[in-house]
Amino acid sequence: MQRASPSRLDSLTGLRFFAAWMVLVHHFANFAGLPGLWRYQGFGATGVTFFFVLSGFVLTWSFVPGDTPPRFYWRRFARIWPLHAVTTVLALPVFYSMRDVPYDWTAIGLSFLLLHAWVPTVTTYFAGNPASWTLSCEMFFYALHPFIVRPSLALRPPALAVATAVLLALVFSVARWSPDWFSLRIVGWLLYVSPLFRVGEFVLGIGLAAALKRGFRVRLGVIPAALLVAAWFHVHYQLSADFPAELQKLTSQATYVVLPVLYAALIAAAAQLDVDGARSWLRAKPLVLLGQWSYALYLVHATIIYALIDWIGVRGNSDWNVLWLLGVSSVSIAVSAGLYYVVEHPIEQRLRAWQRLRTVAVASEAVEQT
Repeated sequence: MQRASPSRLDSLTGLRFFAAWMVLVHHFANFAGLPGLWRYQGFGATGVTFFFVLSGFVLTWSFVPGDTPPRFYWRRFARIWPLHAVTTVLALPVFYSMRDVPYDWTAIGLSFLLLHAWVPTVTTYFAGNPASWTLSCEMFFYALHPFIVRPSLALRPPALAVATAVLLALVFSVARWSPDWFSLRIVGWLLYVSPLFRVGEFVLGIGLAAALKRGFRVRLGVIPAALLVAAWFHVHYQLSADFPAELQKLTSQATYVVLPVLYAALIAAAAQLDVDGARSWLRAKPLVLLGQWSYALYLVHATIIYALIDWIGVRGNSDWNVLWLLGVSSVSIAVSAGLYYVVEHPIEQRLRAWQRLRTVAVASEAVEQT
């Protein structure tokens, strides 16, 4: 039996900010290096793994049985596309004109339509606003969600555990064998950008939410879960450099399974606090606000960083670059807050209100015809 659950999980909203900021730190390394982080440079890119798992979790947690696919699709469009369009327009001068890169309008058009992640060419899947490739994946996930969520919620925890194990085995198999099946270019796209591969992380989030709704309890705290993530980063980015070649390769392949599971544990630990009504520092108002701005932060930070690179050039490695990081973070957060209040939130609310009015009008018309 599914348990009653709070509709809002503000701890997850607070947690979203840290994932978005991780991606910012990843791109910041292209502008100014921090000596203490150079071997961990790739960790920030895994913030998108967190977001894919979180997306499946949140959409399943908030699922209402009476919802319909058209209403669901409209809400997701209202949520992500308007800000995507605006930030893409802002990004075009930075990633094309300022860098003397010819405008590829076919690829840019695909990016506006959020279809560009399906093309295994770097100039296409990073077209427009390069960060938006993840939204192309999300649109595919949204298309599938109405057809996956009901069967997932019907499964009992043991069946969910078996289904999750099979899913993770498939993910590992693709990560393990794809270098033998495809060219290096295709493998790079497949394991990082391809919606078909990344959907496993989204489905993992669906299964996690279904398990919690079924009464599964998470005994792990947020801090221990975060430490496990950090420990894996240390193994993957630091210790594995000294491993034998085959073990180093295996560690790299295992991260496609281990990291989504660890992020799922972190998400579950934060969600459990809200389910139990326990105290959570992640629900502090400043963190919730930062979490609300995190979508805009994710979409705009790279434009700001690469505009800096175009204007003043790359900085050398230095511990003093932490001041640049604080400055870039502050500016990016301020811009994301502005975009949230001026573009993202008001347009989403208007589009959702339009849907509600249309639903009422259709219902009234149906009553009049009976």
